[in-house]
Amino acid sequence: MTGKIKTKVFKVILSTSLGTLLLLSITSVITIVTMRQAVFVHSNQLGKTAADNSQAALEVQVQEQLMTLAQDKAALADEKLSAIQSHTKMVADIATTIYTHRDQYKPRIIDYLQPNEVGTTVPHLRTASGVSLNDIRSEVYLAANVEDVLRQSTVTDIGITASYIGGEAGYFITVDKDAFIPNRRDYDARSRSWYTSAKEKDDLIWTDIFADSAGRGAGITCAMPFYDLSDGGRVFKGVAGSGMLLAQSVNQIIDSTKIGKTGYALMLNNERGEVIMSPKITDIRTDESGAVRGENYLQSDNPGLRELTQRMINLESGIMELEMDGVAVYVAYHPLETINWSLSVMVPIEEVITPARLIEQDIIHLTKIKLAEIDRIIVGVCLVMVMVIVVVAVISLFLALRLSNSLTAPIIALSDGALTVSAGSLDYRFEIKTGDELEALSDAFNRMISDIQYISGEKERIGAELNVATKIQASMLPCIFPPFPERKEFDVYAEMHPAKEVGGDFYDFFLVDKNKLAVIIADVSGKGVPAALFMVIAKTLIKTQAQMDKPLDEVFYAVNNQLCENNDTSMFVTAFIGLMEIDTGKFTYVNAGHNPPVIKHGDQGFTWLATKPGIILGTMENIRFKMMEFTLAEEDMLFLYTDGVNEAMNLQSELFGSERILEVLNAGISKNNLIEDYIKDMIHEIEVFADGAEQADDITMLMLQRTAT
Repeated sequence: MTGKIKTKVFKVILSTSLGTLLLLSITSVITIVTMRQAVFVHSNQLGKTAADNSQAALEVQVQEQLMTLAQDKAALADEKLSAIQSHTKMVADIATTIYTHRDQYKPRIIDYLQPNEVGTTVPHLRTASGVSLNDIRSEVYLAANVEDVLRQSTVTDIGITASYIGGEAGYFITVDKDAFIPNRRDYDARSRSWYTSAKEKDDLIWTDIFADSAGRGAGITCAMPFYDLSDGGRVFKGVAGSGMLLAQSVNQIIDSTKIGKTGYALMLNNERGEVIMSPKITDIRTDESGAVRGENYLQSDNPGLRELTQRMINLESGIMELEMDGVAVYVAYHPLETINWSLSVMVPIEEVITPARLIEQDIIHLTKIKLAEIDRIIVGVCLVMVMVIVVVAVISLFLALRLSNSLTAPIIALSDGALTVSAGSLDYRFEIKTGDELEALSDAFNRMISDIQYISGEKERIGAELNVATKIQASMLPCIFPPFPERKEFDVYAEMHPAKEVGGDFYDFFLVDKNKLAVIIADVSGKGVPAALFMVIAKTLIKTQAQMDKPLDEVFYAVNNQLCENNDTSMFVTAFIGLMEIDTGKFTYVNAGHNPPVIKHGDQGFTWLATKPGIILGTMENIRFKMMEFTLAEEDMLFLYTDGVNEAMNLQSELFGSERILEVLNAGISKNNLIEDYIKDMIHEIEVFADGAEQADDITMLMLQRTAT
């Protein structure tokens, strides 16, 4: 069966080549001289095709470049606006911090702008009409602690012209790159649109474009509210804002966008369909509210322009052809991410295709010169060429039919069958009987499909079993918090994140009696299903022994001996068990090779509990374990974890480490974290540190706090 298809193809190609060569040899001798000249017959069509192809290529290239330019310019504008947005949020966050922790900030004196300070970046004050500085002086001097970050934003080159905060008490603190003396010192920020919009939305906002009060052109403001979060509340205190002159930032992007000789860019306000920035805009038009208004393309008589505007309003990105002022143009458009604007760039189509038109004219001119010579040759060659073409056509048609019938039919059947199988129909079978390699290939496909069916079935079965195992393991661990809502003397929280579908880590906590709380955390060697099975055994044995109210060293003594029995796989467990007397806080514990716990006493930070790790469970029989104790006072906390925390790795194979554990825990003190917040912060910091690296080991944590009664 092997080698037949190769023979078939070889015979067909050989017979066709020999026949064609014989005919060409006979005719070539007669027509060789005239054929060299007859090539010019095709020059006319070649010139047309070359010109059309050049034009099409230029149009495609320009459209791609135009789209890329629109995306790049939109990204550049987004970058400038995003920097201002980030600064505004930072100012609002700092103002919130100042109000929330006002006892940590000293009063900072700030005054109205003086004549000798005009044109500088000195922070200065304005107050609302009817508001006396004496009445709000303490709050103004507290809020003035934000002036350094206001000054920094106006000095650094991020496009901010003025940075300020307005307080609900009636004050306004600002830093302007070109500070100017206003007509009056009174200024009520609370009545301004940037203030009222941010307060109403309760989030960061961008205003409409407006005419700058100092006559410096069109501007826009980014604003965000700030609050007093002390005493667990959320009291609105004012709004932080960053003002930007478009001529010094986004307008530069529009004005610097040059495409060809006459192409240009423009910016559209998506909310109103108005052009807000364009090289053709030479003056600022404002409405009764002071907002800058541009030409509304939605009201244009040009249907193409209205369609473009609607696409930009819908935040679409693309390219289209339309007519602008009687000229056909290509327009590429792309939305901004930070603000509800879209940017478009356009260039006249005639400017794009002019080089192709010149090429076409040159080719046509050359073709006309040669046509006179070609015409004299055509008559003599036509008869000979017609005969050759007819003979070659008949032979080619015969060979093509023969090839399609003998070779392509089974190949098409294989192709259609492969598409059917790839679409998921694993019951399909090939029925090709050609007696050659195609039949062998179809048989191999059928065997492969059968293998895929078997493998898919096995994969589904294993996946289903692992899914059940995951649910079973999760159900074995306490997962309802708070676990003892009726007990106010203590609080406990824990989480386990396996590296695979099932893991070897576990935790547990339970009341041995009304006055004794047991907490357990452990790590089984290895991962996956074997570790999970050994984990079930170890957890069951430890809990059973602990519930007998034995001394903890006796609990681990009995569990260790039971785990050593028939332990042919040499698996082992590191474990920590503790027993707290709820009324006194006395905490007795035994450490069997596990990581040292972290403890927090009173107002002190988290520190390591001085403990020796001891011998791991499951390796040697009749091991005696050392029992130790300490006292947990009210509000003291104990943090237990497995080595999946400190040995978490990033993409550079660096370990999370023990020092970071202390840093994360101590950082939670200043945030007044609840015990579950400490664990969630730790999980977040591990994810940030890993930066996409695959989790290599199970991560388990438990936090216990003796609460005030």
